[in-house]
Amino acid sequence: MRCRAGRRGGYGAGLRRRRRPGRLTEAERDVARTAFAIPADATAVCLVGGWWPYKDIATLDAAFARLTAPLHVLVGGTPLDDAVLARWHRLPHVRLHTVPGPVAEEVLRLIYGAADAALVTRKPGVGKESGLVMDAVRLGVPMIVSEHDPELTGRLRAQPWACSFPAGDADALAAVLDKLPTETPARPGPTAPAVLGLHPAAEQAAFLADTYARLIQECR
Repeated sequence: MRCRAGRRGGYGAGLRRRRRPGRLTEAERDVARTAFAIPADATAVCLVGGWWPYKDIATLDAAFARLTAPLHVLVGGTPLDDAVLARWHRLPHVRLHTVPGPVAEEVLRLIYGAADAALVTRKPGVGKESGLVMDAVRLGVPMIVSEHDPELTGRLRAQPWACSFPAGDADALAAVLDKLPTETPARPGPTAPAVLGLHPAAEQAAFLADTYARLIQECR
């Protein structure tokens, strides 16, 4: 388990693709906590996107059952497994908040804004990344990520805004979650996207504009 306190693929299924740029503000975080009735001193994580086969819901399921401290869990997207959600509702330390179905941009920001960290869990050996890491970094949300992809794990190693745990290890994930109240990762700063090989929105826009101009010139 590696946790330091203090670009690939498309967006997760079940999320509307249009995104409003910009990091979450403190005001947005306060509004998000109020919207989900999560106390300011409580600990919360979010799980965003549809539950597809490459996502390791089984490890999350086992980890939540091992928690020894209260944890708010925000779930948004589609498809979801109602049987698993019902089981989480019954767990003594889980406070579950669900937003099923395609999630609108404004609601998605609320989900991320209310969370102390975003959960990204994949089955061992899965190399696919859904873009949730990219979203979290750009919005300024810390992450708890399974070590399913050696390249991604290497990029995140020693970053103060990311915790990692061995893919498929429910005990290690539960330990990270139990320590979140005292070992919450720092929020990703403006330079964090560069760690993942991401470019700022303004830089991407300039690149697209330049490419378009060159194409028009070549077609004349």
